[in-house]
Amino acid sequence: MVLEGIEYVPTLAVRASEMTGLEFLPGATKDRMTPCFLLAPWANSKSLSRTITRIERAFPHRPYFLDLDRDYEITNDQSVAQQEYSALLDPSDACANWVGFVAQHEQIMPCIQAVGLSEAEIRRQMLAVRGLGRSYCFRIMIDPLPINLDQIIGAINAEGTADFAIILEGGWTNDALSLAARFTGLIRNALAEINPVVPVVCSCTSIPRIFTDFNDDAPALVPFTNRTLVEQIARNSNRERVIYGDWGSTRPREPSGFANRPLDRIDYPTDSAWYIARNKDDEWDFRDAALAVVNGAEWDGNLGIWGEEMIRNTTVNAELGVDTPQKNVAARVNIHLHRQAFFGQPRIDPQSLDEDWQD
Repeated sequence: MVLEGIEYVPTLAVRASEMTGLEFLPGATKDRMTPCFLLAPWANSKSLSRTITRIERAFPHRPYFLDLDRDYEITNDQSVAQQEYSALLDPSDACANWVGFVAQHEQIMPCIQAVGLSEAEIRRQMLAVRGLGRSYCFRIMIDPLPINLDQIIGAINAEGTADFAIILEGGWTNDALSLAARFTGLIRNALAEINPVVPVVCSCTSIPRIFTDFNDDAPALVPFTNRTLVEQIARNSNRERVIYGDWGSTRPREPSGFANRPLDRIDYPTDSAWYIARNKDDEWDFRDAALAVVNGAEWDGNLGIWGEEMIRNTTVNAELGVDTPQKNVAARVNIHLHRQAFFGQPRIDPQSLDEDWQD
C-alpha cells in the first residue's frame, strides 16, 4: 500500500538549500518520510535528468513522489533542460511525455498531470502509470481548485483502486488553521466517494516571506500550526489516514527579480516553531546570531544531526558552519525535516542514527 508506515510527506522544490538539507539527514530519518519533489531544471544543467540525479543523491534508493514545479519560470528557450521541462507540460496524448519521463526513473511515483485533461485522458494516464508498475499521486491545489476537479474525481472513482495517494496542497499561508474549512470541505464533499483507505496528505507552509521585522537581542518566536490543522482534519473526516505534510520550512518559488542579499541570521526549528535570530541595529553577523540561538532556552543541541552541528560550528567560526544565507536555509531544512519525521516519538539516542553528519 502506498505510504504504508509513512507519517510525513514534505513537499520540496529542487533547490540547492533543500537538497543539501535533505542529503545530510541520517538514513533513519529519510526512512520515515516520502517527499514530493517539484521537478524543474537544476541550476545551469544541460539536461532535466540532472535534477533527478540530484534528487536521488539526496534521497537515495527510496521511492518518492514527483510533480512538475509549475511555479518555475522558463527564462531561456535555448536551454535544453528548459526545453525538456516545457515538453513535460504538454498535455498531448494524456501527457505522454510525462509518462515517458517517469518510465526512465524507477524510484518515481508520479503525480498525475491533470491540467487541461478530460476524465478519459486522466484515466488513460493512470493506466499508463500503473502499467509501469508504479504507485502514483494526485496533488490537488486548493487555491484555486482545479477547474476540472469533477473530471479528476470522476477518473479516480471510475478506476476504483486504492494504489495511490492524494496530496491536498494549500501552498503558502499566514496561518495554517485558516485553511481548515477548505481542507475539510473538500474531503467531506468532492472526495467523499473516494475509497476511505486512500491516504490523504494535507500540506501548506507559513514560513515568513520577509524577515525585516526581526531585529532583537534574542531569537524571535514564529509558531506554525500545521500539526493542529492536520489533527483537526483527521477528527472531522472519514478518512482512515490523514498524513502530515509541509514544505520542509520553505515555501513555493516566487517570481524572480533583483533582491538584495539578506542580512545574516540563523533560523532554528523546534517541533512547532521557528526561532529567528537577526539583529540589524547591532549589525549581527552569522556568529552573533548563532551564539544567540545556542545560548537561548529553545536550543536542544543533542539531536545529533548536521544542521545543529553547522549552527554550533558557527559559534566558533562562521567559515566552519553557516556563512551564507543558503547554508542557513539548508541547516534549517535539515533540522525541521528531522524533527517532523520523528514528531511524537521518544527521544532518539544520536548514537543510534545510522549515518554521521559530514562536511
